Formats: sequence, C-alpha cells, structure tokens
Amino acid sequence: METIHKLQTQFTQASNRYKTLKKETQDNVVQWFWASSWLLSLEPFYFEQHKFSKGRILKEEPENKKNKLQYGIDPNGEIIVERQYTDLEGLYYETFLIRQADKIESYRFHYSPEKPIDNIELFLYDNGVLSTSYTVVEDGWIKYTYQYENKRLATKLMERLYMNQPVPNRIFVYTYDELGILETIQEGKHLWYKKPDKSLNYAKLSELASNKLFDVLKHTLASYKVEEKLFCIYIHYYHTDMFPPAIAYGTEAQRTKWIEEEGKEAKWIIWNPIEYEHILEQDALKMDTETQKLFTLFNQETELKGKESSAIKCMVECGKKLKDILWEFDLNTTDDFVLVVADYEQGDLKKNFKQIYPERYDEFKKKLI
Repeated sequence: METIHKLQTQFTQASNRYKTLKKETQDNVVQWFWASSWLLSLEPFYFEQHKFSKGRILKEEPENKKNKLQYGIDPNGEIIVERQYTDLEGLYYETFLIRQADKIESYRFHYSPEKPIDNIELFLYDNGVLSTSYTVVEDGWIKYTYQYENKRLATKLMERLYMNQPVPNRIFVYTYDELGILETIQEGKHLWYKKPDKSLNYAKLSELASNKLFDVLKHTLASYKVEEKLFCIYIHYYHTDMFPPAIAYGTEAQRTKWIEEEGKEAKWIIWNPIEYEHILEQDALKMDTETQKLFTLFNQETELKGKESSAIKCMVECGKKLKDILWEFDLNTTDDFVLVVADYEQGDLKKNFKQIYPERYDEFKKKLI
C-alpha cells in the first residue's frame, strides 16, 4: 500500500505541478505528429481486451482536430506527450510520461482550462518486463500484477478500490497459439478476446451476423406482444457491443401524454427509446449459444477494425426487411406507425429513417428534429 499512498499524495499535488510537468516534458520533445486515434497503451493487450482499434498516423496536421490526437516524442523515439482533442474547439486532454529505466510515470490532465488531474499511472518493470502497474483517480485506485510463463503474459491480477469501496479481485488469463500469437483473454467464463479465424473475413462475418440478427429480431417481434397501440418500434444500438441491438416499443398513450405535458418539446422524449415503457434490452433477446458467440466475435472485430458504420448498415438493412413484413406480427399500431433503427442517443435517427422510409421522410422530418 505504500506505493498507492505515495501516488495518492502525488495525485492531490498534481494540478499545482501541471505547468512544471508540462515544461519539463515538452522541453524533451524533438518531434510532433498527429494520429486519427490512440496509438499508445502501456498495458499489455489493451486494444485486444477492450476491442479498440489503434489509430493511424496522419501525414499532416488535420484541419479538423476534433477527436484527433497529437503526440510528442523524445530523442529515443518514445512518446512522452499525448494531446487528445475534444469536440470543444482548442481544448484537449494532456498526458505527460516520465520515462526511466525501470518505471514510467504518466500524468493525465483534464481538458478544462483549470487543468485538474484525471489520473496518475505508474508502470514498474523488471529487466524490461512489466511486473506491476497502478492507476490512481480521485475516488479509488487499480493495481495490476502480471505473471508470465515462457516469457509470455499468463495472468493479470486486478485489485481495486472503486468509489472508495474495495471490490473483489479479478483475474484475467491469456492463452496463445502454437506460434505464440495471443489466442484468448478470459476472465472466468467471460471471453474478452478471441483470435479471429483468418479464413473468415469481415465481409463474410458481417453477412453471417446480419442474417442471424434478422432471425433474432423477427423471432422477438413475433413472440413479444404489446397489447397497447404502438406508434413506433425503436431498434436501438449502443456504440460498443452493437449486436444485438435492444428493442423498445413506443405506445400511443405515452406519446399523447408527452405531447400534452411538453408541447413542441415533446419531440425530444418521443424519439428517446430509453423513455419507452416496454424495452427489451440486449440480454433479453432469446439467442442460442452459437448466436451469442457469433455476435461476440462480430462485435470484437467491428471494434478492432473500426467498422462501426458497417455494423450500422447491417442493422438498417435488417430494419428494411422487417418493415416489409410487419403485417406478420399482428401489431396494434397507429396510422403513422414506423419502425426505426438508430443509436439510443438518436444521432443516426434522421439518416437511418430516410434509408428505411424514403417515401415518408419529408412527412416525418419535422417529427424527427
């Protein structure tokens, strides 16, 4: 605990050291470059476990810096500064890395002008091999202990204080194929990562997942009955683990109530599936084990390859097919009933609606914005 206590003390003092840390680190930068997304994680297999695709180096400074990253490297070619730009013009998170032979300290500061500290990380190495790492935040900490077999990471023990409360330890297990390539990351029965089958490319995987998704949605709509009159079925997805999406049923009674209470402002609630009375979340959709594994693999490859738009396209195509067979489900609907497919935040609602109902887009446009 001595190390954690020391890091907690550094955390409380870090905001006052922001200018000093920035100057000392940036004085050692010999070159800057830009990237489309994150390139660096000191945690082994971070991108695989979190299903996060690495960014690509940009040839020049982007005109639009929103959500882009800028890196500074030292004379050894090591990254020591990271700037993560936000949607807010000119504001970015800043991370400064202090590299030594047996340890690396990382200080991440918030994008706000006051520059409060977000977290401090410490990575400890034994003969160049990561042995322990710590992350300290305002209301907790994480400690990882790494164990190796045949010079490969075998297990990672996670100890944690969350919201100032201790939580059970967790163990992640790593396995490799005959060539020493990472094959799986598993925590108990939960599979965090599985090496994809090279014979199954993403296009084929998308086709299989899309066909299976249509079957799952069709079966669900046929078996889950809502007796109340419906103005909408909202198939909504999240931005991670997109397959399968959730299904929400918008009732006319709720819509009428919202309009009476909110008037014109009701449109912000009417098209918010989280507010609907009847919702089938992802884990409520009936799927066999084979389908669950297929969707898990598809979600993993979608995120690792940065193919979110492809996954959305698959869901929209399923929406088109379902729209054409709505009569099969014997739904109690209003005259202006629609089936929509979009993210739960409604960011894609207009665009996707136009693809499913091009003939009704003008009619409904005012209701969607």
